[in-house]
Amino acid sequence: MDIFNFLDYRIYLKQWLSEARKASGVNLSRLAEAAGVHTTFLSHVMSGNKNLNLEQATVISETLGHTKLERDFFFALIELERAGTEKLRQYWREKIQGLKGEREKLSSRVGEHHQLTDTERSIFYSSWIYVALFVATSINDGQTLDEIAKLFQLSRDSADQFLNFLIKTGICELKDGKYIMGRSVVYVPNDSPFVVKHHTNWRMKAIQKMDTRESRELFYTSPMSMSKNDFEKIRTLLAESIQKSLAICKDSPAEEVVCLNIDFFAMKV
Repeated sequence: MDIFNFLDYRIYLKQWLSEARKASGVNLSRLAEAAGVHTTFLSHVMSGNKNLNLEQATVISETLGHTKLERDFFFALIELERAGTEKLRQYWREKIQGLKGEREKLSSRVGEHHQLTDTERSIFYSSWIYVALFVATSINDGQTLDEIAKLFQLSRDSADQFLNFLIKTGICELKDGKYIMGRSVVYVPNDSPFVVKHHTNWRMKAIQKMDTRESRELFYTSPMSMSKNDFEKIRTLLAESIQKSLAICKDSPAEEVVCLNIDFFAMKV
């Protein structure tokens, strides 16, 4: 449910409660408890007889898991209802339109393919999470903010910050409430100064995953000795296997994010 589709915070809260009740059993009394107010007071708010103050709105916003932009929009809706003069109401209407405009800028970022700048690459390859979120947007023709946050066990605010970077750089696009792959080129060549960081990020994730590995997964480590000639044979065999794997991946329906790490190197003695 997108808060930016609402112009009345009460209607938004009622709709949120309706969906939350179906999904997790959250009701008016539980929301009131989380906000630190009596259920009767919140009932009066919902009926239009009272308004939330910003202290109460802050707690409710945290309970609903708003991003910073969603929180600002939620507060603006409340301030519009609380405004005592037409001049002040007009101010909050303009504020609301400005916040909707910020959201629409993110939603409408499209364009031709372009290479990332070095500054953008330095951020993108600084953490595995940027790459993982980018890959995840290919699943089910796009992912919502809540789906991304749940998939990677992030807060909605953290997920929103990562995704905003992907949107601003054109790596991803926001369409109909879903994040999809964008038009920016994110390939990192082997001679790039960022390639070492990219490899390191994902090898560290592989090491962490070993503690919770599943039977379907494969981890293999085998120090060995061999001739230089056989080393080249195995390297060629692995390279061919990678090419075949990439061909399978290209036509495979996107269902989950996976990572293939292969290390085959000579120890200098």
